[in-house]
Amino acid sequence: MVPDNLEQLEVKINQLLEKHERVKEQKELAERKLQEKESEWHQLRGQLRQYERERSEIREKLEKLLGHFQRLDLP
Repeated sequence: MVPDNLEQLEVKINQLLEKHERVKEQKELAERKLQEKESEWHQLRGQLRQYERERSEIREKLEKLLGHFQRLDLP
């Protein structure tokens, strides 16, 4: 009777270890994906800042050009 219990215990422990390993691998995968997404987010944030700077520069140039036209005093 004791050997059967030990065998069952061994099977349960092995199942638990296998499950633990799968969960550990899934966690590592999720962490890698999170790091990739965070890196992508930082890159996109940098692009957004660049686009906002460019938009601001274009706006300033357009306002300057419009000012030139306004000074021409055309009918």
